Amino acid sequence: MPKSMTGFAKVEMEYADGRLYGEARTLNNRYLEITIRLPKIDYASEQKLRELVRTYVKRGKVDITIKLDKPFNNAGTPRINEPVVKHYISIIESLKRDYGLKGDISIENILAFKDIIAYEENNNLTEDILFVSFENLLKKLDEERSKEGLMISVDLLKRLDEIDVNIQHIETRHPLTNKVYEKKLRDKMLEVTQCSSIDEVRVLQELAIYMERLDITEEIVRLKGHIANFRETLGSSDSMGRKLDFIIQEMVRETNTIGSKSNDLSINERVVKIKVEIEKIREQVQNVE
Repeated sequence: MPKSMTGFAKVEMEYADGRLYGEARTLNNRYLEITIRLPKIDYASEQKLRELVRTYVKRGKVDITIKLDKPFNNAGTPRINEPVVKHYISIIESLKRDYGLKGDISIENILAFKDIIAYEENNNLTEDILFVSFENLLKKLDEERSKEGLMISVDLLKRLDEIDVNIQHIETRHPLTNKVYEKKLRDKMLEVTQCSSIDEVRVLQELAIYMERLDITEEIVRLKGHIANFRETLGSSDSMGRKLDFIIQEMVRETNTIGSKSNDLSINERVVKIKVEIEKIREQVQNVE
């Protein structure tokens, strides 16, 4: 069953020092691209989380954010960020000296500057808690992507059924139109041979070769085979987006060949309808993982 490359999920989880919030969003992308925003955590743990993402998502752009909401008493110990204060004072003194500015620096001025107050974080979020919430988020995201994938699958199968109807019409129509066209062409060629010294047997041989080139039986068989392969791929549990893309290319190739070989208006109308459905299928498949 296909999975959509687009999805969204949220989770909330209580832990000892507060509450943890997680959001995950996935978008269409040719390859797998992962962006993770986390509370303070070591590089090795982040790499483990990336590997965990890869077990759930095979293709697409993945954006995951984990935030902590701590009560004030757990938010950390405030302190004056002395290096930043000294830097601001140095800048102000330089401005006064270089431009002849006057005035005193008040405590209100200092406190209005950015990053003057720093917090020593009291981060007791363990790797176990982070991993549990992270995997819960991925599972929920996977469920949402599977739901949308099911809707995509239903639509694709409906369009394949419509293509089957048009192929059936072409299969029925082609032998009849072929016979009519062959008879007209044969009569015309025989008429020509009667008025000239052209060998009648040779003309009929060329007619047979020409009619064989107009035959679309093989293309119909191959197109039906690609449709069967498409259906089978939709029913698999693997990542299938790229494979479906390749199958669509083959479906387009066979359909174009049928249209170029046919000289019957009714068949060509059905070819156009098949092309329209294939194009709609292609649009949907762009969203399949």
